[in-house]
Amino acid sequence: MVIDGFKDLGTASLGRGMAESIRCALVFLAALLIVYALTPVFRRLMCRLGMVDQPGERRIHKIPIPRGGGVSVFIAFHLALAAFVFLDGKEVSDQFSISWQFAFLIGSSMLVGIGFIDDKFGMKPVFKLLGQVVVASFLFLSGIHVGGILFKFPYWLDYLVTVFWIVGAVNAFNLIDGMDGLASGLALIASVGLAGALFFTGQLENMLPYFALAGACLGFLRYNFHPASVFLGDAGSMFLGLCVATLPLVSGSRLELIPALIVPLLAMGIPIFDTLLAIWRRIIRAHLLKASGEDNGQQIRIMDPDKEHLHHRLLRRTMNQRTAAWGFYAASTVLVALGLVAVLFKRQAPGVFLIAFSIAVIVIVKHLAQTELWDTGRLVSGHHVTIRKRLVTPLYVLSDLALLMLVWVLAQWVIYWRISGQLFLTQMPMYVGVVFIFLILTKTYRRIWRRAQFSDFTLLFFSVVFGVLFASGLVSICYSTDESNWRFNLVFAAFAFVPLIAIRLLMETFIGVMQTLKRYVLLQNKDVKQILVYGAGLRFRNYMREQTIHVAIADCAIIGIIDDDFHLRDRMVYGYKVLGGLDDIPKVCQKNKVDRVVIACVLPAERQELLLRMADTHHFKVSIWINEERELAR
Repeated sequence: MVIDGFKDLGTASLGRGMAESIRCALVFLAALLIVYALTPVFRRLMCRLGMVDQPGERRIHKIPIPRGGGVSVFIAFHLALAAFVFLDGKEVSDQFSISWQFAFLIGSSMLVGIGFIDDKFGMKPVFKLLGQVVVASFLFLSGIHVGGILFKFPYWLDYLVTVFWIVGAVNAFNLIDGMDGLASGLALIASVGLAGALFFTGQLENMLPYFALAGACLGFLRYNFHPASVFLGDAGSMFLGLCVATLPLVSGSRLELIPALIVPLLAMGIPIFDTLLAIWRRIIRAHLLKASGEDNGQQIRIMDPDKEHLHHRLLRRTMNQRTAAWGFYAASTVLVALGLVAVLFKRQAPGVFLIAFSIAVIVIVKHLAQTELWDTGRLVSGHHVTIRKRLVTPLYVLSDLALLMLVWVLAQWVIYWRISGQLFLTQMPMYVGVVFIFLILTKTYRRIWRRAQFSDFTLLFFSVVFGVLFASGLVSICYSTDESNWRFNLVFAAFAFVPLIAIRLLMETFIGVMQTLKRYVLLQNKDVKQILVYGAGLRFRNYMREQTIHVAIADCAIIGIIDDDFHLRDRMVYGYKVLGGLDDIPKVCQKNKVDRVVIACVLPAERQELLLRMADTHHFKVSIWINEERELAR
């Protein structure tokens, strides 16, 4: 009887899976056919309404193309789901209920309406952002929360996190929609991946909306893939971002964090990364403009468009929209597959993510973020007071707050072997906030830590100690504490002092790394002049520092060093390789196409003469950099 019971259970599971597969296939096909039929209609309608994207400086296309066709994706998604509910006579699932369907229809209609107005008349970014916040707030009030997936947030914090998540995803897809078939293709891959995560966790009944979205995206790709005859427009791209962001919040649960939150993050990896790069790039360039004194009233805002998005860069390399699109599809597929692997192998998920993170850092630094790293290197290499106030000091503040929060969590784990969500939201802000106030009172953020004395670090130590003691007193007054609290205070103070010092000592290292990245990016530019420095001593170090003071230097790069000390050959000095001695200069210059040799050492006259003869023969210039004390007289 037991065996028969298992057979019946297996038969029931198989039947349930088959039924859900048929439902998903029908909804997918319905959405595909609807958008396939509606898109040509909307294409003609957009042309009559004058909603046509004209070629321009920031545009990739060469001919006028109607925009706003993404409205058909919106209609196909909702119509396919509504038809299923009407014909099947029941809700999609317990999570995707009739009330959700009605609320999401209203919210997405509002967002598509905002996008349609922007496509037709244009809209200021601040008004569009405000509209997105209103839509996200409405969806939050209708029951779509991030807090249900993580631990229980306070209501106000849950609201802020949910709105940030939804608005961020909407804008991420809006920004990435700059090339034929890119946003719709990425949304297709994301929806299939999210449906796969639900399949692997046994939530078959929740897959239906994802297949509706996938069918609508695939049908629209018929007209949107290169050469595109219609664009999504803001109406369509923002709707796709809304779907990818909110559907997992409805189908997710606290017991399934990876498929509910991590997989959507990976599925939106390319749009999110492109958005973060844009914010980073525009903030740095705004500071650069002010630091160089060349702004002339010009301002760079975060919402201002540019031609440095990921699709612009890949297109410049491939010179083919189809190739670039397939490259993005492949990268997104890898990210989604990584998320699905984490779903299947939960215990091995941390190791998989660590390996993937290491690979991602290498790819980002080497290929994707060169523009941002170059601008950051130019900025932090300068020694302008404005840079310190507007960039370095905020970095210290943010890093200190993050480190103090991390140290509090670590101290809790060491003393109590557990971390309570209630303590995290009540006592942690007291400890972190009070210590931070003591750091401000002792003028920690007004000190130049690269020139700090022993007394500066001593004062930092006492700031932490007295801040912890004061915070402990406040916690004892407001909350009941046990006798082990003194041990927690001791561990927290000890753990906090070390990273606060380390972050200040590492700032010089960070600046050095940025300078190295700056040089790396410079060497990728064929128009940059190649400099070979003669001499690996202290004068070379001073010359190197002098070169990095001026943030506007962007026309020359040091490729290496020449030194007559045989023991320095093929060694690294101040991050540069010693390529040989005087006799090796012709070979090095010919191999690296050197434009100038800079003498940064005491060089006898006869060697200077020999170097000049080499310069005449091999066509490079010679200059000398002298750093010496001279008496100043009238």
